[in-house]
This record gives sequence, structure tokens and C-alpha cells, in this order.
Amino acid sequence: MTRRAVVIAGAGPTGLMLAAELALAGVNVLIAERRASQQVDGSRAGGLHSRTIEVLDQRGIADRFLAAGQAMQIQSFAEVRLDISDFPTRYNYGLALWQSHFERILAAWVGELGVPIAREREVTGFTQDETGVDVELSDGQPLRADYLVGCDGGRSVIRKAAGIGFPGWDPTTSWLIAEVMMEEEPEFGLRHGGGIGRASDGERVRVVLTEQHVGDASEPTLPDLSAALIAAEGTDYGPRACTPSWATPPP
Repeated sequence: MTRRAVVIAGAGPTGLMLAAELALAGVNVLIAERRASQQVDGSRAGGLHSRTIEVLDQRGIADRFLAAGQAMQIQSFAEVRLDISDFPTRYNYGLALWQSHFERILAAWVGELGVPIAREREVTGFTQDETGVDVELSDGQPLRADYLVGCDGGRSVIRKAAGIGFPGWDPTTSWLIAEVMMEEEPEFGLRHGGGIGRASDGERVRVVLTEQHVGDASEPTLPDLSAALIAAEGTDYGPRACTPSWATPPP
């Protein structure tokens, strides 16, 4: 049975950054990741904030991200744009960079630090005792660790298996996010209740809209997107060929 000091479930940005920090501290760490590569569904997050760039600079890798992204005044609060150009930092701006790119850069850095990523191996459960954790992987291979860290998202298998709650309030707003091809080119930009822009592949259009009905857990359809666009824009621009996964179900 393979033994590690720490096993991290999930090679997203959080899991990758944690693995790098542990590796720099000399900890024997392994990441278990269900994906075969660092490819993500859709564009996901669209940028890095100033403080994040500062942390990356502390690790000597900020230039990798700056070279791949575009420095912009993209900060906002309550849909009000903020100019942070006079902030006392070397990075008084945000960085426009899709998650599909900054995950790739982080994964390359983690690889340089010698951290193995066990791909196509999802953590399906665990058994804990006084000396460590037996980690159950989807491929059936046994794995033992001193610690298991769940970096596997809002619907975390680790969190649920550990019996850790996800308390909060009932939602007052929910969002529809889609990436589609469109017959007509829309007016790109932010607007009240969302925005429309290019997706990370440069071909599809990324649409973010507030939904009319809060708390609908079903996966939205192309007609749902069309209706939401017509309500917000007066036209749906002829959407077609939506991405396989649009919305994040409740945790």
C-alpha cells in the first residue's frame, strides 16, 4: 500500500496551490484528480485579483501568469467598477486570465516541484483511524495518508463523507452561465445582472445572467437560455451548440 504524508483530492487551483506549498515545505504529497488532464469544462473563472498576484510573486512565479494574461482594472463591488491604480502594491490591477490557462500554469509549476498527480483517480471515500486515513480511489488502488485534504469543490465528496455541514442562508439570487455559439454577434460587455463576452476558446460566447426563478436545481436548457436572453436583451442572438455542463447544482 502506497503511503503519503498528505493526499489532496482535486487538482483545481486550490489543490494545486496547496500541493505546491506543502512540497516547498518538504512534505510528501500526492494529488488525486478525476480528470485525465488539466482541461476544464468551459472557461470557469476569468481572472486573478491583486492579492493573488502578490502571493504568486512571493513564490517567484507571478511573471508566468502576467505573460499569459492581460492587466486590467477589473475590480468591482456591487456591480460598481473600482479603480485600484493608487493602491500601495506592485500589482495595483487585476489580471484577466481564464481558469483554463491559470490551472495549466499552476500544474506545470507543481510538476517542477516533483508533486505527482494521480489522474483519472477520483477519491470516492475514506476510512480514518488514530494513525491516519485509508483513501478509497475509483481505480481500487489502496492509498494510506497521514492527512486527506478535500479540495474537490462545493459538492465535495470528502466534506460529505466527513459529515461536515455546509450551512448558510437560502439563496436570493441564482445565475445562469452558458457558453454557446451564436448566429448573431451580441454587444459584449458587463451590464446589470450579468454580462456577455468571448469564451476562452475565442469562438463561443459566454453568457452570465441572473435567473428569474431562484433555486431551480435542474440543468438549464437551450430554450431556458433563449428565454433569459430575450428577457434581458430583447433578443437571444440565435444561441446554439451549448456546452455540456452549464450550471453548478446545489452543494
